[in-house]
This record gives sequence, C-alpha cells and structure tokens, in this order.
Amino acid sequence: MRHSFPAETTSTKERIIEAAIEVLANRGYSSAGVQEIIDKAGTSKGSFYFHFPSKEKMVSQLVNQMGERLIQKVDDSIQSQPTPLHRVSLGIDTLISTFSKQQKIARILLLNIMGHGITTDKLFLPTWNRFSQLIETELKDAVSQGQIDPIDTALLAKVWLGALHEIIVQWLLTNEPKPLSKTIPGLTTALLRSVGADPKKFNKHVTDKL
Repeated sequence: MRHSFPAETTSTKERIIEAAIEVLANRGYSSAGVQEIIDKAGTSKGSFYFHFPSKEKMVSQLVNQMGERLIQKVDDSIQSQPTPLHRVSLGIDTLISTFSKQQKIARILLLNIMGHGITTDKLFLPTWNRFSQLIETELKDAVSQGQIDPIDTALLAKVWLGALHEIIVQWLLTNEPKPLSKTIPGLTTALLRSVGADPKKFNKHVTDKL
C-alpha cells in the first residue's frame, strides 16, 4: 500500500531548503554538512535523503529554484516598460536591488558555491544563460527598433552580465558600497553608453546633471 503525505513532505522539503540557504551562506559549499542542515531544519536524515539523494542534488535544486525565482522577478518587473532599453535598464535595477536586499541569496549564487569544481560550477550555467538571453533579447529588439546601431548582441550580453557579476561579487567580498543599490545609477549609465544610448532617456536614476 502506497502512502502520500503531500502537506508534510512539502513543508519538510521547504524547511530543508531554507536551512541549506542559511548554512551555505554562512559556511560555503565545502563546509556545509548534511547533518548541520538537518539539525537546522529540525528534521531527520531519512527525511533529507527522501527529498534529496545527496548534498549535490540538494544544492542543484536550490540553485535552480533561486535562479528561477530571480529571473521571474526581473522578467515580471520589466513587462510594463515601453521600449527594449527601458526594459533592460529596469531589469538591471531589479537585479541589483534584489541582491542588495537579499545578501544571503547573492552569496550562495555568486560566491559560496562557485569555484568548488566543474561539477558544481556547471549548476549555474542554466541561470547565467537565462540572464544572458534575457539581456540579448532586449538588445536585439533595441537594434531592430533603431534604438541602437547593429552590434554583436550575444557577445555584449555576456559583457554586461560579467560587469554585473563583478560589481556584486566585489560588494560581497568587501561589503562596499552600502547599500549595493548605490551602484545602480553609475552601472546602468555605463552599460547604456556602451551601446551608444543616452542614459537620461532610459535610466530613471540618471539626472539631467549627467
């Protein structure tokens, strides 16, 4: 006879994920032990392995879940914007603002798991590719609508993503600037100017003094 406990298993899985976020943010991937996650979640080893075959599988699901939520948040925030450059500008704003408020998530996605081998690093490829595609799509539309001159949008999307990554990682390592959102005006201005766009037209943080 098969048993199902949908409410209980969902709750337990969520507690494990939340506990893993805390442990991974504070200790990093290598030092994060399954037992510590189990203790913080207030569950059992059997429950952990019922939901996740291994720590690696748990981290994979966690990264995918956080990445998907972040991408959805950015995508939702830009839908009402009138043009591609308005959308990509607000997307940068949303991403930086979100990380500024959720440093633990930023630490996990950009610092504490990366660099522990090709297997763990590859966990982030789907999320990075989705963000790169989101930027590339808006830049392609900006070209087609005559907002910017023709350019290698695939390459430029990766350059923009690299700049965002560097700004956030430096903040995680040095805790400067406070808050991270202080970087939004200058960063967005630099990125828009890199495609020959006037930042004052598309960046809500840019004043007439720029």
